[in-house]
Amino acid sequence: MNELLEQLSLDQTFFTELALVAVTFLALSQFYFKPFLELIEARHKKTVEDRESAERIAQQAEAKLAQYQRTLGAERARIKKQFEVALQEAKKQESLILSQAREEAKRLTQEAVDAVHKQREGLSAQIQAEVEQFAQSISERLLSRGNR
Repeated sequence: MNELLEQLSLDQTFFTELALVAVTFLALSQFYFKPFLELIEARHKKTVEDRESAERIAQQAEAKLAQYQRTLGAERARIKKQFEVALQEAKKQESLILSQAREEAKRLTQEAVDAVHKQREGLSAQIQAEVEQFAQSISERLLSRGNR
């Protein structure tokens, strides 16, 4: 084995250095690497927890959004139904008002026609009476001319 060590140019200091590196590695791993690895593990755990928490919050937000959209849709449908009912009621009132206005217009038109007929009859009677007087007046004048 000595021959092998000589060929590799290794002496007793190599084993001493190797032992010192091993002891230093064990000491560093216990006092430096172990806390550092624990810190990395804690960060990883915290990251995973935060990610899971964010996913839960996102799911809750999606559920709330879906609930909001359902509620909004239901309210829109209810309002649309109320609007249609109000529109139908307005159309009924419009129809009623128009029919009343038509009836009133017919009544006023009929009253005007009746008043015109009455005036015409009155004027006809008056003209007839005046025509008879006028005819009698003409007859008397003609007779009085003939007597002269």
